[in-house]
Amino acid sequence: MATTQKVLGVILLGVILSACAVGPNYRTPRPDLPPQFTAATGAQSTAEATTAIVDLATWWRSLDDAELNSLVDRAIKSNLDLEIALTRLQQARTYEAVVVGHALPEVDASAAEGRGTGSDLSRGRAEQPLRSADNSTGLAHLNTLAGFDAVWEIDVFGKYRRAIEAARFNRQAAAAARENVITSMVADVVRAYIDLRGYQIELGVLRQASDVLKESLRIVNLRYQRGITNELDVALATRELNALDAQIAPEEAQVSAAQYALAVLLGEYPESMVNELKTADLIPTTPGAAAPGIPLDLLKRRPDIQQAERELAASTARIGVATADLFPQVALVGAIGSQQGQAAGSTQIIGKHLWSFGPGAVWPLLDFGAIDAEVDIADLEAHASLVNYRKTILNAVREVDSAIDSYSAEQTRLSDLGLAMLAGQRAVELATERYNRGLTDFLNVVDAERQYYDIQEQYVSAQIAQGEQFVQLYKSLGGGWENYQQVPAIRRPQAAIVAAFRRVLGATAP
Repeated sequence: MATTQKVLGVILLGVILSACAVGPNYRTPRPDLPPQFTAATGAQSTAEATTAIVDLATWWRSLDDAELNSLVDRAIKSNLDLEIALTRLQQARTYEAVVVGHALPEVDASAAEGRGTGSDLSRGRAEQPLRSADNSTGLAHLNTLAGFDAVWEIDVFGKYRRAIEAARFNRQAAAAARENVITSMVADVVRAYIDLRGYQIELGVLRQASDVLKESLRIVNLRYQRGITNELDVALATRELNALDAQIAPEEAQVSAAQYALAVLLGEYPESMVNELKTADLIPTTPGAAAPGIPLDLLKRRPDIQQAERELAASTARIGVATADLFPQVALVGAIGSQQGQAAGSTQIIGKHLWSFGPGAVWPLLDFGAIDAEVDIADLEAHASLVNYRKTILNAVREVDSAIDSYSAEQTRLSDLGLAMLAGQRAVELATERYNRGLTDFLNVVDAERQYYDIQEQYVSAQIAQGEQFVQLYKSLGGGWENYQQVPAIRRPQAAIVAAFRRVLGATAP
């Protein structure tokens, strides 16, 4: 009775102490953010109107391109980087179950059989908790021992609770990392699509210019044959045509490279998508202004910031795991089973039932500072995670400011180039007309055409750059992952004995 009361007292004491968990309790830092983005100088009414049009969760749909929408949807289903991120998330979720399992009682089966000159032949063969219950009184030899033992380490100082916290935070960080992959992958698909359409237009401009220059060369040859002009005009027209034709093959290679990049982003071989993407189309038209909100919004929207914050939380929890190793480890240990042995002075075999139950404790006293150093290491890792969290926020704000400035600059550049292209076209018409009337030489026509084609190329490049900056802006704002947070459930882990048979049967199944 007294022994039972002592055991119950130890259990009660463990329960009371288990309310304590060493190590710091995590609190989300509150970074000092600016009230607004420096580059956001647009009027509030314009920003609100743009926000109503462009939904951050599906920002690419504001480009109103059915082919692009299809590519993004297929990439989310088939992208290999996203599959890797999902696998790592499932791994983190499964590991959380591992940590929880270690915090619960563990039961093992143990058996030993021996012959020899020793009095206890189970020694070194059976588990120690079961051996602690054997009874060799009246036996010459203890030959056979079999039974079950159980160990439950009581979480007096919160080591397992902190480990479970760390595993949960790591799982949340893995989920944020997957969302960050979605954000980047969607941006990569849209950017590659804009590049593809831009390169196709550039290729079309080059081919159209080549046709014009061929016709110009034909006319110059006719004028030369009739004695109206000289051989220099023929040489200039030939040089201009050949120089332009030299740009076509590299541009075709750029178109192919953009098609290949899109195919890989969709998890497919390039050969399977060339036919789908070979027909040229216009570069999607981007919206005018953008409403970035305020920097504080980034803490909730950007997955990389959420990932860095969850990694900080996990690092903080691991300080508690390391600190708990400085204190006693208390466990309840029990065993039940049976034994057989030869009676002393005879050949009779005697069998007995056995059991044992009680607490145990281990307290490291002298380790020359090794455990204390582990606590310091965990604390330094948490500090590094805190600095990384601050750095991630700082870079996020910078990226948004840079994207707003760049997007606005490309819009202005595109508008100016549009006016220049109209003037360049008019200059070609006037130079050609004056040359046909004999009022100027062919060099002026060549110069006007060269400058016009150069402006056309700059205009298409500006369209591509504007589209890319549009993508960068909404990627920096953290949009695109919100509608894809659902993931498949993980398989529920089974007890070791059940899992052993399941995996053996699964491995031998046809």
